[in-house]
Amino acid sequence: MGRRRARWRGAVVAALALAGAGVWAGNGALLLAAGLPLSYLAYGAVSTASVPAEMTVSRAVEPTPAPPGHPVSVRVTVTNESEGPVSDLRVVDGVPRDLSVIAGSPRSGETLAAGESLTLEYTLIARRGDHDFEPPRLRARGTGAAEVATAVQTPDGDDRLVCRLDAEAPPLSDQGNDRVGQRTTSDPGDGFTFHSTREYRRGDPVGRIDWRSYAKRGELSTVNYEQWVSTAVVFVLDARPPSRVTAGPGRPTAVELGAYATTHALTSLLGAGHEVGLAVVGIDGDGPGGLAWIPPGNGSDQRSRAIDRLEDAAEAAERDPDGEDGGESGTDKGGTAEVDPQQQFRKVMELAGPRSQFVLVSPILDDGPVTAMEGWAALDAARTVLSPDVTAASTVSGQHEHVRRRTRLARCQATGARTIDWQRGTPLPLVLDYAFAVEARRPDGSVHPGGGV
Repeated sequence: MGRRRARWRGAVVAALALAGAGVWAGNGALLLAAGLPLSYLAYGAVSTASVPAEMTVSRAVEPTPAPPGHPVSVRVTVTNESEGPVSDLRVVDGVPRDLSVIAGSPRSGETLAAGESLTLEYTLIARRGDHDFEPPRLRARGTGAAEVATAVQTPDGDDRLVCRLDAEAPPLSDQGNDRVGQRTTSDPGDGFTFHSTREYRRGDPVGRIDWRSYAKRGELSTVNYEQWVSTAVVFVLDARPPSRVTAGPGRPTAVELGAYATTHALTSLLGAGHEVGLAVVGIDGDGPGGLAWIPPGNGSDQRSRAIDRLEDAAEAAERDPDGEDGGESGTDKGGTAEVDPQQQFRKVMELAGPRSQFVLVSPILDDGPVTAMEGWAALDAARTVLSPDVTAASTVSGQHEHVRRRTRLARCQATGARTIDWQRGTPLPLVLDYAFAVEARRPDGSVHPGGGV
């Protein structure tokens, strides 16, 4: 589909104005000057503009599907497969409205000879959902720029960017044994960290005999190691209105980033044999006390249920950033009316019990999460805060909020919680691996749940 448009009105107006002024003033120079725009019109009339039908366009989007907040590269290639040149070609790709370009440009232009190609590259930030691209617009100008032809070309390749909470990320190596979901016991046994030695008993594995002690004293003894056991981990996603903010236009909300982190973390923990539970604070759920609650469990069904709840939370944050839409009755799925977040935080502590570990995923933009951490400290349970940074460091108010957020993180740490500041620019898989990976490799390279290194 194409459209041609002549650009001659300005030249006609200029010619008439100069000619009229020359006649009125009796000035021959002005009459002669009136011929210049007419010459421009004559040149433009013989130099037509068109977008050749043989022009081909392709688009590549990578990666897709992508997780929220992940940079996505887009590459558009336009090839002139006609037999003649296109003197001045401009290309504008149809970027999805909800996405933001952070690098490169979706616009480009140059002269294309027969067989030559034009390539434009740019980078987007992924947001949850399916985002359709519009076809690129191609505009060609004639040699004299007196005529412009425009065409919309359907490209080959990708026409959609898919962003999912459970989009797969490349595996990363283990970062040590300081992992959520692992717990040592006071009972010695098999493991990798030294615990104690005891007298040798018939049938003890040869690999646990203390041969060094035998060489020195001639007595057999057996080495005990700290045992790592699986434990229940309860993720608490902060979806309250103060957390429904973004770092800028076209970027995911803190709730969306938190839902993505929780999805990958619970997938890792479930795969390692741990029980995982989920609570979403800030929306009206169908669980006890109006809480969106999934009790600790394991298996693929547990993961599917958790992802559904996380999708609901991310959708509510995007649909209702101010937390005012609770539906007609205030009990619609994902609604926020009649919600008391502090009561929900206390309900999480009651439902999870003292044997669970807590992982709070929140941007910590107010004191609510800090108060919750102080309350959970009474359980003497392991607690972790994962905080995505969505403050704007480019403004004075953003810098002020950034300092206040760091102060709140320090207050959480003072309660005995482990805090992880998920700063922008830090690769998301690296943050998640450091915070939540639970696989520990044996000396023979195999993987076992809940082990140490």
